[in-house]
Amino acid sequence: MFVTKCLAQQFFKMARLQSFKSAKICIPSVRHYGSVYEPDYLDMLRPDIPEYEKVNIQIKGYDFAILESFQKLVHTIAENMDLEVSDGWALPPKTLNIKRFIANSENVETQYTLNVYERNIQVVDVPSTKLSLLIEVVEDSLPAGVKASIHRHTEEHETLRYIPDNELKTLKVQLEEMGGSRKKK
Repeated sequence: MFVTKCLAQQFFKMARLQSFKSAKICIPSVRHYGSVYEPDYLDMLRPDIPEYEKVNIQIKGYDFAILESFQKLVHTIAENMDLEVSDGWALPPKTLNIKRFIANSENVETQYTLNVYERNIQVVDVPSTKLSLLIEVVEDSLPAGVKASIHRHTEEHETLRYIPDNELKTLKVQLEEMGGSRKKK
């Protein structure tokens, strides 16, 4: 917990300072003294670190400005960890109507309308060692009222991303009823 808190503080400092845009986090490596005289086939015996192909970081919240700034922070954190951020997108807000009734009656005392905003950041080819660190840093830096979930990218996420154009669909149906489109010769 202490290590992730220190890393989160480092990321916040780098995000705030404009002069450190190109700065990367340096993780000290272990020095191998005998690698000069070891045979080449020993390198092939080392286990590969498994990678996740596409990982979506999904954040939801009620405040648009806080959600946008947190998306920017997550994007900066991922880039500082040398992770490739391939895409980021927003979904249309979901509207919730909440009614508060007077006790023991059907009369509405107050009515609230809440918008739930959603943002997604897609990270590609994430090593499993870095993904656990990314999850901890994102969880530790979550602002109040924001929920985060991290999952693999599926076709369902791809279909939710695009908003259907109902007007275009009705025009296509009308065109088919009129006899279809003309084919060029």
